[in-house]
Amino acid sequence: MCFLLTVAAVWQSRRLAVQRRESMPETYAGSAERPPPALTFLLVGLGGFRGIAAEALWFRINRLQEEGRFLELVQLSDWITRLDPHAADAWIYNAWNLAYNVSILMIREEDRLRWVRNGLTLLRDDALRFNPREARLYRELAWLYQNKIGDSLDSAHLTYKRHLATLLSPHVNPDGTVRITEESRSALAAMRLDADRMRALENRFGPLDWRLAESHAVYWATQGLDLATGTERLLCRRAVYQPLLLSVWRGRLTGDPEGPEWQTAPNPALASATAAFLIETLSEHPTATQRNICVHYLANAIPLLHRHNQPHTAKELYARLTETLPDSVPKPSFDTVLTGWHPPQQ
Repeated sequence: MCFLLTVAAVWQSRRLAVQRRESMPETYAGSAERPPPALTFLLVGLGGFRGIAAEALWFRINRLQEEGRFLELVQLSDWITRLDPHAADAWIYNAWNLAYNVSILMIREEDRLRWVRNGLTLLRDDALRFNPREARLYRELAWLYQNKIGDSLDSAHLTYKRHLATLLSPHVNPDGTVRITEESRSALAAMRLDADRMRALENRFGPLDWRLAESHAVYWATQGLDLATGTERLLCRRAVYQPLLLSVWRGRLTGDPEGPEWQTAPNPALASATAAFLIETLSEHPTATQRNICVHYLANAIPLLHRHNQPHTAKELYARLTETLPDSVPKPSFDTVLTGWHPPQQ
């Protein structure tokens, strides 16, 4: 019986591996560091048992995590990705560990930045190289930009923000939009950014400021959305509209990236396209939660646009607001919305 269960496990592991590897590279070179002899044996000699070996390593990882031994997790997680480079969970786990758990163990902010960058590049340069059609990986990469760099939860967040802004500043216009030159194309390509795709996103959503993390979150999340199916579509849509919402309120860099203060301002030019994307999401996923998100955004964006001397766009969004409100909610006047109307929770 044990023999039959083992054969069944090997067959299942190999079948799933074949599914993940369809239309993808067949081998994973891993990092430049030479693997230890024990791992070399696993990679070469286990064959169909590699999936079982990876599962055993996962058990060890869970124990190390419980004990808070995050640095040891780095090597162990790398072994798992070598055993099965098409297992998205392993890449996601390892990137998260590097960017969040290991980084906060560092005292110097530049050391924290190095580990956050390691997490980002692990997903961008390695995971996506072997899993180019895995929507989850794009979504996780977008989240690292939005949450780890764009948010202020980490005490070193300004170091992360300034590094990104300084990196992109030579290749963007004064307003932060992408500069299309041969030199910029080459430099952006080295960062795994496609200048034409950046311009296409600007044409779709408005003048994204590429010095800010939220714009990079939109960049990667939209790629995930292009590939997403089933429940992953809504998750990827959220990964697009969340940084868009943030960008409407703080999506323009107004100060010196290397100055003593980090200064951003609203980017109302993104407001209309963001509303359209939210309404499109509501149409695809007609839930009470999505309706509430859409209504609350519109109710707050209208006075923002009015304050920034865009009354025509504010009127357009007001029309969308009245169309989106459920019949059970009385329609507020335009002036009422301007004074701070709060929609009831549905």
